[in-house]
Amino acid sequence: MKNRNNYLPLLALAAAGIATTASASGILREQTTTAYLATAGAGQTADIGASAAFNNPAGLAYLSQPEIQGNLLLIEDSFNFYDQGSSGTNDDFDHRRKNTDYGVGLTGGGSFFYGQPLTEDWGIGFALTSPAGGATDAGKNWVGSNFIESIEVLIAVAQIAIGYEISPQWSVGGSAGVSYMSWELDLSPFPQASENLDLDDTKLAWALGVMYRPGTDTRIGLRYVAGVDHEVTGPAIIETPMGNTEYQASQEFNLADLVTLSLDQQLTQNLTLLADIEWANWSEMKESRIVHEDGPTVLVPRDWKDAWGGAIGLAYKVSPSLSLKVGVNYDDSAVSKSNHKIDPPLDRTIAYSAGVDWALNDSTEFNIGYQYLDFGDIEVNQSIEGFDPIAGTPFSQRVVGESEAHVHIVSLGINKTF
Repeated sequence: MKNRNNYLPLLALAAAGIATTASASGILREQTTTAYLATAGAGQTADIGASAAFNNPAGLAYLSQPEIQGNLLLIEDSFNFYDQGSSGTNDDFDHRRKNTDYGVGLTGGGSFFYGQPLTEDWGIGFALTSPAGGATDAGKNWVGSNFIESIEVLIAVAQIAIGYEISPQWSVGGSAGVSYMSWELDLSPFPQASENLDLDDTKLAWALGVMYRPGTDTRIGLRYVAGVDHEVTGPAIIETPMGNTEYQASQEFNLADLVTLSLDQQLTQNLTLLADIEWANWSEMKESRIVHEDGPTVLVPRDWKDAWGGAIGLAYKVSPSLSLKVGVNYDDSAVSKSNHKIDPPLDRTIAYSAGVDWALNDSTEFNIGYQYLDFGDIEVNQSIEGFDPIAGTPFSQRVVGESEAHVHIVSLGINKTF
């Protein structure tokens, strides 16, 4: 049977406990989609290759010939929850799994970039990439299934970029395109019930960049990425022994404005220093808004804070055809200790990276990179009070424990000029 109203207040209550923002829980970070994974993102907005179409469109002005870049990612994650006294009134609570690994194992990703000179002063490019996303899967019958069983988030960006060389020292650029977001969630909003939400949205995305080259050995890049306010919408289905309920749902996700400043400084003939500093405007994330068709609108307090990050890396040319890269990145947490929930399962982020660039010939180069992400530990103390319409009784659920997350990423890339 189909019924739009029987469980909506309960669904709204459950959603209030688990709603998150996608980019904060993402295991893909924008620097992982380009060859800058090997330096942990250090130097990315000083890019003057094809991937400048995404990293900093001002860098396209310095292209001297058409270039493509493609990257494939292999990702292995480990998300662990260690129970520290969770409790619940559900009949099956004592039989639920307490400690669990809610990672999804091996997954993949990829990106594609193209750039070419238009005139002596102008360059144009195209980017197709996934700068953020991720998934966790705790499965059914664990202590937090009333909040979340699994979640999968994808953000994909397709954009056209253009750069203009004002002078040999200065260039500017901009990009515009679309940002697509999909968000799928499974949970048990009350005993003997399961719910699936499958929502998505497409919005305009744009960015601006500037690059300064005071000399042949130095590049400084500055990029601004406008935040995107996604409102994902789509079907939501709840299944119970009494039948199924179908309705439309929506949720707002406010992705932060980003400002990134990068340095690419050649120290010697063979050694280059790369550095980054980034600011993310997460203080705009005051709440999550969940709307149920013909039902209540739920506001989830967030009170996030602006976050800073920084990276430093080195590139060393062993020979004309072989370069070694290393880097480390630290990103502050936008979520204060008191606001941590089951999802996103991360605190501050530290990335350690290394890689190799190998030139097959003058026009073809291969990139191999590895990155280890440490998302830190968070303490969870999250509760929900609800009503079970099947049993006709109230129920309660409290999840208390510690969560930690680690991710390994291997990147394979190719650069080709024509």
